[in-house]
Amino acid sequence: MKRMKNNLGRIAAGLLLAGLAWGAVSCAEKKNAPDVQGALRDLRIGYPTSGGDWPIGLLGVARDRGYLDEYLGPLGYKASLHGFVGAAPAIHEALVAKELDYVIYAGMAAVLSKSNGIGHTLLSVTNWGSDWKLLVREGAGINSPADLKGKKVAYTRGASPHMYLIRVLNEGGLTFNDIEALNTTLPEGIAGLVSRTIDATVVSAGREAELVANGTAKVIHTGFTANRDVYYEPSVFIGRTEAYQADRDAAAAIQQALLKAKAWAAEDPDRYFQLLAEKRGDPLSLILETAEYDFDISSPLNLNVEYIDALKKIETFLRDNALITGSIDFNSWVDPYAVNRARDEYGREK
Repeated sequence: MKRMKNNLGRIAAGLLLAGLAWGAVSCAEKKNAPDVQGALRDLRIGYPTSGGDWPIGLLGVARDRGYLDEYLGPLGYKASLHGFVGAAPAIHEALVAKELDYVIYAGMAAVLSKSNGIGHTLLSVTNWGSDWKLLVREGAGINSPADLKGKKVAYTRGASPHMYLIRVLNEGGLTFNDIEALNTTLPEGIAGLVSRTIDATVVSAGREAELVANGTAKVIHTGFTANRDVYYEPSVFIGRTEAYQADRDAAAAIQQALLKAKAWAAEDPDRYFQLLAEKRGDPLSLILETAEYDFDISSPLNLNVEYIDALKKIETFLRDNALITGSIDFNSWVDPYAVNRARDEYGREK
């Protein structure tokens, strides 16, 4: 009996130690564990949209091909993607309200929001290029940027179309004071052109196709074919700092999914551009107008110095045009953890 009591004591002690050890592990892994009954927790990712429900580019590929689920699932998450027609201003409201964890959008918007005190961390540069066009109403007497003087021009304030329009105006020797600028969403701008209540609007490439085809409007400027040193800008992957710091591996998983999506696109670029055409409902010829076949140029997915320098130039541009007053400490804003971990993990996977 005494021996049995000793054995029971040893078993109880062992169970106690195992419980303590499990408790230590669970504390370290608790943030990655699924919710009750194994449900995966939503990781909310925002992106701007011109009205469609497909996240344009590699994010859409990563979702549709299951790459986000592949890398986030083992961490206890599932991706919940949210498009914002209101573009950057609406995204910033969602960040402040803690309704988003991560965002992929224009570098200009990220610089503007960061300089205004919104707490987010720069994790990666996802794209490099210009997707904007200036669409004008037929019969408005506008054939070049200089002809915009005195005209009603729609744009989205505090978002990338804002910076694009300023640069187009400068190309024509004009400033914002020379036009009647109307702050709208992109779909509202197009609607105003159709109703003839405005003369010109900034659109994302592809959204102009129907209006051009039926003779309602024409394009007088295309950022993709303009001076790259002036019109190209980075798009970025940012994390709301509180959410990111709670689990940096989740950000690395998203980055890894984007890397896999990039590899899929680069494997057969024509297949990728055909997918874009199908998802956007545009003819392939229109997609190819702004197609970059070198995905290391269009989708860098890194934090190389040339892109950080481009973001610094954007900060200077915004300050020179009185769009911001604050400044950014780039050393504290940029965190390479997600880029480095995802690159290492994906390299081993291949």
